[in-house]
Amino acid sequence: MDFVVIDMNSQEWQYIWDWLANHPINEGLDEPKEADNQGAKWEYIGSYMLGSRIIHEFLHQMHPKTEGLMKVSVEGSKDFTSDYIAEKHRL
Repeated sequence: MDFVVIDMNSQEWQYIWDWLANHPINEGLDEPKEADNQGAKWEYIGSYMLGSRIIHEFLHQMHPKTEGLMKVSVEGSKDFTSDYIAEKHRL
């Protein structure tokens, strides 16, 4: 397994943040990509490569709907390529 960081200028970066904005937990929020709650916002914490499969993870320390810790994961887009990887570390 590899820990990877996605290039912020890639299509994959846009894909994962758009997915997060449309996640049901963020429905009705003014800024769903941030979900700001007293300065706590969504954070991209990294991605994991399992063979050809990639999983992206986000963390929110104090989501405004739950007032607690939230972690969500999304599988990579169908268009994902290794060109979208900015960093790669073997685990």
